[in-house]
Amino acid sequence: MAAAGPRALALLRVRPSGLALALGLGAAGAHLALWGPHAPWGQAGPAGLVLATGGLAWALWAAALLRAAGTSIGPAVLPRVLVDEGPYRLGRHPMYAGTAWLLLGLALGLGVPLLAAAAALFTGIVATVHVPHEEAQLLARFGGWYRDYAGSVRRWL
Repeated sequence: MAAAGPRALALLRVRPSGLALALGLGAAGAHLALWGPHAPWGQAGPAGLVLATGGLAWALWAAALLRAAGTSIGPAVLPRVLVDEGPYRLGRHPMYAGTAWLLLGLALGLGVPLLAAAAALFTGIVATVHVPHEEAQLLARFGGWYRDYAGSVRRWL
């Protein structure tokens, strides 16, 4: 992995869950400032609820599997175990994917398009900052096991 710049290092210190929360609150605040409580392009409550609930469940399932395996869910901590079951069979970063789905579901359900932008920004940041760092850690820790896993499982879905 190439040396990270100062901004990337600063973003690595921010937990992805905190990043998602900050982006989501910022998007909601900007929406209120621009449109007030109104949904300018409508709401899709049931579809948004399904997407948001599914994303939250997906991320929590992935986190529970890491905890059950005795490894940290924090991106700054060197992993102790390579988990390749549950949602990790379908994508290497299910907690990030689930968080993005949660933000998209909230955008759809509440009619807050800036939350969709927050989901895109969250995904872009974790894809360019957190994921390369974590994958380098996993490769250093597990070597060929991780290389085989990464070769057979997509990064996202």
